[in-house]
Amino acid sequence: MEQKYQVHRGLYDVIKTLEEQPLMKMMADWLGGVFSAVDEGKPILFNQFTIFSELMVAMDIQPLSPELWQVVSLQLNPNACCESIDAAQDAGIHPELCSANKAIIGDIMLDKIPPPSMVVLPTFPCDNSKITYQTLGYLTGAPTYFLDCPYWMDEKEAMDYWTNQFRGLISFLEENTGKKMDYDRLTEVVEESNRCIDYWLEGVELLKLQPLPLNGPFTSGYLAGLTSLGLPAATAAVKASRDDLIARLDKQETAVAEEKARVIWFYYPVFWDGGLTPWMAEIGAVIPVGLVGYYNAEPIDTTSPETIIRGLAQRGLQSPMGKQGRGASELWIDDCLHAVDQWKGDCVILASHPGCKWLRGCYGLFRDIARERGIPVMVYDVDLFDPRLTSAEESRARIEQFLTTVVFK
Repeated sequence: MEQKYQVHRGLYDVIKTLEEQPLMKMMADWLGGVFSAVDEGKPILFNQFTIFSELMVAMDIQPLSPELWQVVSLQLNPNACCESIDAAQDAGIHPELCSANKAIIGDIMLDKIPPPSMVVLPTFPCDNSKITYQTLGYLTGAPTYFLDCPYWMDEKEAMDYWTNQFRGLISFLEENTGKKMDYDRLTEVVEESNRCIDYWLEGVELLKLQPLPLNGPFTSGYLAGLTSLGLPAATAAVKASRDDLIARLDKQETAVAEEKARVIWFYYPVFWDGGLTPWMAEIGAVIPVGLVGYYNAEPIDTTSPETIIRGLAQRGLQSPMGKQGRGASELWIDDCLHAVDQWKGDCVILASHPGCKWLRGCYGLFRDIARERGIPVMVYDVDLFDPRLTSAEESRARIEQFLTTVVFK
């Protein structure tokens, strides 16, 4: 019988040959774990793109972030999500739903992604995500657990409530796998994830240097978070990314020969257009930080199960997009302004993804503040998962016009 998921299995076969590169090994281990779970009938947990994987690693549950599954396929084919998006809409899913979410639903309908045994997500960053994961639970029968996040986290009672959500998640995982949490193992996993996060934060700091040693953002930490945070392979991958930056600094290598502009791209990249960032570098525009690489977290205290759970809850409030999308618009606006200041941005370019309606509202508020502070801002319509809205050529034309007429000196 023909194996399913041939596109991703084919990619897995390719990156397995590159396992001497720590980042490739981490991704190969993750994809290999997904396929082993499929082939052996082991449970798979859908972790929404703001949920990191320490608890899954500790309980030997295979995480599969559906958004990352799509991003992987888009690296091979820019139109990879279109069939699933159309299938979801043809089945009655509202066309205004985020394309990423439509693609996930379509993937399930078309059997293009392994079905989950469990589904876990927080109540941030958007209604799109919440309704989509409920739909996934309905279509697959998988039990779903929501981490209910308070709107404001400025009181101890709010943090206590949020921490209890993580206790409930552990109970949910135990109930649906028949396993009990081994807190000695969880301690090992979190101590390892602390090391990994340290390398991530060091890499992010190195990208504050001028000129930029390597075009960013620093994404390996986020990939580790979604796939294997707490495993040595994840730590090795992020450390290797950090070490690459240090090696380039030692050799006095720079991202571009002449750095004309530092662009703060404070959103996710256009996933289907892998050539956009290199093209921007060709004309002298580098990206030292983006929402994917913007991260700040304290080490987790591993002295007791209680401190670990509270630490995981606190870390869960810092994930890219999760931190900025869990309440008032000031959360995203303040972080974007902080990024401009800390990474010495010359301008901000914001992809206006049609599914992110809450964030599109923030853009208007941010533009007013940026105008007062003299920060050039470009907002342009582009779908991160569907190239049919704005082509690669249109993106380049709009960005080049903005940079050459407004930013370059």
